[in-house]
Amino acid sequence: MGSRHPVFDGCTILDLSRMTTIRTADLDRGYAVVEPGVTQRQLVELLDGTPWMLNVTSGCADASLVGNTIERGDGTIRARVEDLLGLEVVLGTGEIMTTGGLDRHGGWSGTVAGPDLTRAFLQSNLGVVTAMAIGFVPRPEAVTLVNATYAKTALAEVVDTVVRVGRTRVATHGMLRLKELFVVPAAGRAAIADTADPDLFTVQVPLLGSREAVWIAENDMRDTLGRVDGLVSYRSLDTATTPITDPLYPRTLFARGIASCLHLRQSLGIDECARADEARIGWLTFLPVVPLQQHALCKAVELFGLEAERHGVAGMLEFNVISPHTTNMVAQIPFVREPEAMERAHALRHAVRRVFLEAGFPPYRSNIDQMPWELVDRSGTYRDVPLEGLKRLFDPADIISPGRYLVVNR
Repeated sequence: MGSRHPVFDGCTILDLSRMTTIRTADLDRGYAVVEPGVTQRQLVELLDGTPWMLNVTSGCADASLVGNTIERGDGTIRARVEDLLGLEVVLGTGEIMTTGGLDRHGGWSGTVAGPDLTRAFLQSNLGVVTAMAIGFVPRPEAVTLVNATYAKTALAEVVDTVVRVGRTRVATHGMLRLKELFVVPAAGRAAIADTADPDLFTVQVPLLGSREAVWIAENDMRDTLGRVDGLVSYRSLDTATTPITDPLYPRTLFARGIASCLHLRQSLGIDECARADEARIGWLTFLPVVPLQQHALCKAVELFGLEAERHGVAGMLEFNVISPHTTNMVAQIPFVREPEAMERAHALRHAVRRVFLEAGFPPYRSNIDQMPWELVDRSGTYRDVPLEGLKRLFDPADIISPGRYLVVNR
């Protein structure tokens, strides 16, 4: 999805990884102001034993909080943009601006009067983010992880249930996910783990709150998910007592706000994250937004399946319910690190992007191959002239991340 690579060749890389200062940690109000090099691990360790926890992702524990948040990543509890309170940004003019009530001294007052440009800097090249105010999640008394596995033949009915549950989600429920939905053409089997079962898929959600509230919510979830035909297994895990030998142990850590690399390393078959590119299997990712509707989710699965079959490349699909209206779809496209297999994987991602755009499911995050075209490709008549005006105002020399979404001289 970009990593350290620029969109266009010939760029100078601005590396902010050594900006590792936590400028402010207000454990009374529950927020911190962090620099781009601050990692999930740093903040999790800081919050240990406090009334607050971090909304962590399933990525590497040493991944940047700022980078993932401004790319609209999804946490275990909620979408990361819900944690974003304010930004400090260096513009292309050399000026520094702050947004969202963040001041120049590392303090955050809350939303203040007047226009707020915080979200203008999400997935943009309008400036360089040098600090972010991030909100924490109150540490609950209990956290239970619900994990229900179904036969793929029950997909339509389960999707309907996920839509109903997603539209009645309460704040103490974590991110509801329909996941591990495999699309495996015969030619793509080599890139799928031997433990994967293409005939099954999973619904997963963490429940947080008082012990009584979690007990009531879990009973309701058990009743709702258990009524669907095709249920293969239902597990309800107390995340504080799940043994490390349990396959869902990494997920219980995430639900408790503990960053971990176990999941990533197990998925790639590596012993340290720095060796990710040495793994036998690599991943591409395609990330479209899909409405929280039964027909839309089923259509997305069908479209991806048709293209996967045509290209002979497997995929693992996931739908993250980020609101009562919308899901973020995550399509992982695994490939064996061989030239022909890599070429087919890239061709699949290019093809599904086209058919998903035509179906009205545009990407919510892009990659460096397609990033310059995302704004204009949404429709034939779309023009980003007002955004170009901001780019010319904030970065008149066009020196910040050329080609990243806003392309002034197309």
